Amino acid sequence: MSIGIFYLGLLGIGIVYALLATLLGWFSDLGGGDAHVDAGGHLDAGHPSPLSGTVIATFITGVGGGGSVAHFMLEWSTLPGILAATASGLVLAGAAFLILDLLFAQTQGGAEFATSETIGRDAEVITTIPKDGAGEIAYIVRGQRESSSARSVDGSSIPKGRTVVIERTTGPTAHVRLKE
Repeated sequence: MSIGIFYLGLLGIGIVYALLATLLGWFSDLGGGDAHVDAGGHLDAGHPSPLSGTVIATFITGVGGGGSVAHFMLEWSTLPGILAATASGLVLAGAAFLILDLLFAQTQGGAEFATSETIGRDAEVITTIPKDGAGEIAYIVRGQRESSSARSVDGSSIPKGRTVVIERTTGPTAHVRLKE
């Protein structure tokens, strides 16, 4: 068997994987259930694994494509062809991993946040804060609307709809002042 046939086989496997993953993903989006092709790489603390199915398939496709170019188009001998095939596979898989990591870093923002992230943040009073009492505020943190109980730092009443600034928190309660 020629090494060129081996390269074409790897290229074909990579293309078939991409088509199957696309079709199964499309089928799943149409309500066909959770169907996907994955070789075992899942998210680890919001980051994709370098051994995910997508990265491995990209490596295989890159080896097949790079090897085919080196063998059939450039007519390189076996050793330089294998080196070119391996290099193209590593470059493409590395690029796929970096792109996936960037995408997951942008989209995997969890709903959890430290209460210290709310200090100094503007909020809207959504339930009037009575004099020396508690009301409710809403604010945006990590791109998500959150709400919490709130008290005025000086004990004054703050009507619904006013903008306040979160000065500090005590447990689940924010202590706020009117925004000037």
